[in-house]
Amino acid sequence: MVHVALTMVVHPRRTAEMVQTLQSLMVLLPAASGFISCRLCQEADHANTLCYEEEWDTPEDLDRQIRSSHYTRLLTLMDKAAEPPKLRLNWVTEVKGLEYLEAVRLFKENKP
Repeated sequence: MVHVALTMVVHPRRTAEMVQTLQSLMVLLPAASGFISCRLCQEADHANTLCYEEEWDTPEDLDRQIRSSHYTRLLTLMDKAAEPPKLRLNWVTEVKGLEYLEAVRLFKENKP
């Protein structure tokens, strides 16, 4: 799995426009091959900071998206940010959930 994390500080007067444009991009993603999920958040203490994330099944799925008009529009938005955006691409090899936390906590509680 590949996790894409983009953080952008946007101009205060353009926040609503940027959110709307990102939402319009998100609507199209479920039809893409290898798409897992996508989310958009605003930071609670910095309303002009947007956090946009995507998850893709394989690096090849992400590569197809990067070559698409979707990413052309995303790059255009990134150029409009008030500060240089931060982009992170994470190759995830293992994902664990609550069962991991439970196992660790039970192990700690059962230690002599």
